[in-house]
Amino acid sequence: MNESKDIVLVVDYHLENLEVRQLNQATGEERCFNRKNTATGILRLVRQAQEEAAVSGGKVVWIMESTTGWARVKELLGDQVEFLLANVLQMPLPPKARRRKTDKIDTGRIQREYGNGSLPLAYQPPRGLREVRRLVDCRRDLVRRQTALKNWISHYLSHETWYGTKNLWSQCGLQRLKSLALSVPDRWLLDRKITELEHVQALLEQVEDRMMEVYRAWPDAQRLDEVRGIGPISAVTILAYIGPIDRFASAEQLISFAGLAPGVHRSDGRGYGLRIGGGGTHSQLRFFLIEATRWLKEIPRYAAAYDRMEARRGKKVAKVALARMFLRSIDKMLRTGASFAPEGGLAGVPSKRGPDTTGRRNRMGPQRPSRPPRLLRPPASAVLAAAHAIPAGRGQRGAGQENESEGSRTARRPVGLAVHRGARQEAFCATTNE
Repeated sequence: MNESKDIVLVVDYHLENLEVRQLNQATGEERCFNRKNTATGILRLVRQAQEEAAVSGGKVVWIMESTTGWARVKELLGDQVEFLLANVLQMPLPPKARRRKTDKIDTGRIQREYGNGSLPLAYQPPRGLREVRRLVDCRRDLVRRQTALKNWISHYLSHETWYGTKNLWSQCGLQRLKSLALSVPDRWLLDRKITELEHVQALLEQVEDRMMEVYRAWPDAQRLDEVRGIGPISAVTILAYIGPIDRFASAEQLISFAGLAPGVHRSDGRGYGLRIGGGGTHSQLRFFLIEATRWLKEIPRYAAAYDRMEARRGKKVAKVALARMFLRSIDKMLRTGASFAPEGGLAGVPSKRGPDTTGRRNRMGPQRPSRPPRLLRPPASAVLAAAHAIPAGRGQRGAGQENESEGSRTARRPVGLAVHRGARQEAFCATTNE
């Protein structure tokens, strides 16, 4: 049990009001009350708590959830309090949490966890990192809007006209789209969509220019850009989502944060794996890592492991495993300051890909060998013709077999079935050989 003499203020923060649970650890006195969410009201509340803590020689501890508004509260309070952010997603739910949920219950849960020394804390990114993350999120929103506009235009053309959508988004395609003969209402609406699309693309270029400025001032992003499949924009995005690598105790915690670690259900020595992801994971970081596997699988460092996993479990599982391997490489690069080694990591394990012959920037290996062509199924007419051509002694009863017992006929059925399958296989081989 915590034996300090502090004043603990657990605050459920809302836009207009604050639900406060105050605990005097020296006397054990606890009380709940509401305050208006204003800068003056918060400073007055902390000043009163400081006067009460000075009697017992303690300090003021401010605890709130990691929701919107914590940044301005932390900047307002400064060094007056010990500021803690509670990660409520990592806190266990009480049995009736879905039936009874109030602000007082929430503050009580946080206070109990803090008193027991088991309160999970959330990361508090500094202002510079928050600004980069907002820039990255702005680009993500613009890309989504650009995709929505393109999908709307493509759907309209496919539904109302016979105009082809090939090379539609090139300069020539857009010029043809602007000169397309349409009805007056559709022409007006399509022009508005094209104008909005051009505006979004111009904004997207400006945002990416700002991200390139961040890239040129970020050495870690420049080293991450050396990896095949990771460009400057992707490097800044991935590092902005990860933040300082020191906040993760190991690479496995980073993998769990990215939503690439499978869940585990185990009891009494038995268990099974669950899906990847879960609460508190970063889906956008996972998206960028999974997309990067399209090029990462060609790097000799990961090629052999990807081939083995693809042969055993399929492409989807192999992509997730490759993304986990790449995150371990990122973790090592950020902790040690080392550069990426395309040939390292799998010493002694042969790869299907030979040495670099492409001359590309990241020494990507040659393209994967093509798989053998899949055999085509024979036409149904050839299979039926071969099945009807089976002699009577090879699966059909002849003239002297009407008096067979029921047991003998049952025993002969698998033979006839096997012969019929054999005939289909013979017809299949005959058609494919032709």
